[in-house]
Amino acid sequence: MFQLRQLKIFIAAAETLNFTQAAKRVHLSQPSVTEQVRALEDSVGHALFIRQNNRLQLTAAGERLASRARELLALADEAFRQVRDNVDDPGGTIRVAAPQTLCTSVVVPQLLELAELYPATQVAVQERNSSDTAQAVLDATADLGLVHGWPADNARLRVETIARDRPGVVLPPGHPLAHATEIHPHALADYPLIVTMQGCRYREYLEALLQDAPARPHVRGVADSVPALMQMVSAGLGISILPRMAMGPAVTAAQPVWRPLATQGVGLPICLITLHREPTRQVAAFIQMIRLATLGSDQAMPAIDVQHGAGRVAVAK
Repeated sequence: MFQLRQLKIFIAAAETLNFTQAAKRVHLSQPSVTEQVRALEDSVGHALFIRQNNRLQLTAAGERLASRARELLALADEAFRQVRDNVDDPGGTIRVAAPQTLCTSVVVPQLLELAELYPATQVAVQERNSSDTAQAVLDATADLGLVHGWPADNARLRVETIARDRPGVVLPPGHPLAHATEIHPHALADYPLIVTMQGCRYREYLEALLQDAPARPHVRGVADSVPALMQMVSAGLGISILPRMAMGPAVTAAQPVWRPLATQGVGLPICLITLHREPTRQVAAFIQMIRLATLGSDQAMPAIDVQHGAGRVAVAK
């Protein structure tokens, strides 16, 4: 008979189609993952993967088991969650994953109100990039996640757009554009840009906003985080573009200036990610707090959608 642990390993392999990547996801060695998959194949009496070089392909039996395994794991997780978060127990833990900017601008400000409602509840705030946030929810190591932009499609995820974040230009103090009420993209061509790393959601956002500009600004610097970007802008190395909510936690002592950017379309979405299941009352209450807190972000100022056109607080990085 197979074990839940084997099913978790099998699902990791089925979703990555690579034993090495699956091993990273479940925090095991690659030989251990291979051994567990073979043991599972022995238990069910069928090959679950077609092995071709370093790539895997699910067999028909593997496809059927993957579908049922997800159901079984969801049921098991729900059973454990109900025991852990017994409705008669006012405590428990809420686990939230989000990028640093949303942790600080959206999640943390709601913790005091949550603590007043549920003083025995612990909140674990996990700083993750967007893809790792979605994976934490999928792995059930986070009860909910927040991201700028849409996560990759996955049928197991419930994705709700709770706000639209307006774009703006980040400027050093005293910059010629700092007194503008609104800045048009064509006005940026004469100024060097500071951008985040390739693959960062904010870099994708900036690239999409400037794709129709008559002239592209020169990229002078690349930062590996929003705080580093703020420091580079404040030092006068260049300007940048960020959604408004990315500004709050990263403002440095030099106080960079943020001005609205005039664009076409709708704002960058802020998405709430959960699994398709009923949340505990504490998690449901916290989700509602976040919804209410982000209502003011849905500004009339247009932007674009990049992807489509306190109880005790523990912080994990």
